[in-house]
Amino acid sequence: MEKIYVQRKIEVWVEDVYHVKDLSEETLEKAINYDLDYEDCEVLWESQIDLGLVEVYDDKRNSIYSNIRLDDE
Repeated sequence: MEKIYVQRKIEVWVEDVYHVKDLSEETLEKAINYDLDYEDCEVLWESQIDLGLVEVYDDKRNSIYSNIRLDDE
């Protein structure tokens, strides 16, 4: 029996939760740019979109299939 590894490129939304003192533009900018420490973080798997790009490797991690072209990345 052979083992293969299938890697799929997907898009998901990640939700970070912050406790902030105010809703100023500076605070929002810091949160957006990862300049604040978040309290909680969650990957919203229900938002997952399969982008159709796939790479397959054998059990020695040799590439045996890919539908990714350089212009897809």
